[in-house]
Amino acid sequence: MNNNLLPLGTRDEFGSRAVNKQHIISVIEHSFSDRGFAKISTPLLEKKTVFEPYKLGNYQLYSLLDQEGDTIMLRPDMTLPIARFLSSTNISLPQKFWYVGDIFRISRQLSGSYNELTQAGIELVGYSSIKAEFECLILINQLSQKLLTDPIEIELGIADLTTVILKDLTDDTELQEEIAQALYDKQIPKYERLIDRFSNQPEYQFLLKWPRMFGKPERIFAQLAEDDLSPEIEQRISELKQVVNWIQTTLPDQAVSIDLSSRAPQQYYTGLTFKGFSKAGSGYLFSGGRYDKLLANFQDMTESAVGMGINIDLLTDLIERKPTVQKKLLYFKPDQWQAAEKVLQQNPNSILSLSDNLDDARKEAQQLRAELVDLTEGEFIG
Repeated sequence: MNNNLLPLGTRDEFGSRAVNKQHIISVIEHSFSDRGFAKISTPLLEKKTVFEPYKLGNYQLYSLLDQEGDTIMLRPDMTLPIARFLSSTNISLPQKFWYVGDIFRISRQLSGSYNELTQAGIELVGYSSIKAEFECLILINQLSQKLLTDPIEIELGIADLTTVILKDLTDDTELQEEIAQALYDKQIPKYERLIDRFSNQPEYQFLLKWPRMFGKPERIFAQLAEDDLSPEIEQRISELKQVVNWIQTTLPDQAVSIDLSSRAPQQYYTGLTFKGFSKAGSGYLFSGGRYDKLLANFQDMTESAVGMGINIDLLTDLIERKPTVQKKLLYFKPDQWQAAEKVLQQNPNSILSLSDNLDDARKEAQQLRAELVDLTEGEFIG
């Protein structure tokens, strides 16, 4: 009988993990609200057409049929439902939204990834100013300081850089995709074979260095200065320099790096991208960027937009790994309840034992990995 087993890629959460996760969500919610963001909630189920035009990564989607025969999906993304919401309402722009919710993506088997993920994030819609990106970067810095002991590094990129460069090289879209995939996957021998046909073009020296263009901004900008780049690319590099200078001036203690050879977080990104990661754990904790053409799928007019997602589960993993202060388990008799409550209030890291006898209390303490304090022996002073 397997009726008690969870669906593949899901999990129950309880105890310290559930508490830590809720704490993270609470801190994030208050931070967003304090900065004037409005909460938005969208349904778990969305019509397939909301996500159909976009490739949302290397995973499958949960889909089913509704009573009218339409294909509906468990949402794999939080940004596209918000774009759908904006296209179907008369809400005036600009607007700043925040959200927290679960998304569902079917990962490859044996990948070790969960199919149900909790995500928080913000969407700044109707803002063409680079100040929208700066607001996201400020929040990454502030939230990481509130939630983590290890520093966060912000990694910057340019979403459409690959598209612009490869379109200048060739009109062959299949070749463009093949080169891009080899670049993103760091398949250097394959990548070098593919670009060899462009060895007589002025961009070739840049192409050779491209897969290794990640690291400290000073080194990347020095390498770019050696190459003859098109005005379109130079403009994007100039904007990237502006962001780096702003971070180094406004957030002088914030670690920052650049990666010009990675894929954008989502296909619909169009401008600056940013990711935040901790060397204490794997994966990106924060991820976002500009996507000024997102609403084009839902309405005739597009809107400027910048967004950022936060991986709540990865943040919880990091906090769970931190050493915790040992709890004290207070054993007492029923007629000592008032005294036990007083000790409990004076010692925040303590909990009451509800066991009937001292032997059971010892077992309870062992299970909880707590220090047993026997209040029946006399008054406890913490």
